[in-house]
Amino acid sequence: MDDSRLLKLKVVAMVAVILEEEGGDFIQPSSQRNRGKEWARDHRRVIIGRRNLFRAKSKRSSSR
Repeated sequence: MDDSRLLKLKVVAMVAVILEEEGGDFIQPSSQRNRGKEWARDHRRVIIGRRNLFRAKSKRSSSR
């Protein structure tokens, strides 16, 4: 393949990708990556020795 044909193919490929990306579709994260329901999050926090969500959310500032 000569250089001008290769360059044209690269440009066509880049334009195709750009046009596809402008469609606004994106991959949704899987449901396993969500944090889960609040009661499950609260249970996990208590098991590892942290404050429950009610107390964590009622604090005015986070401890760092």
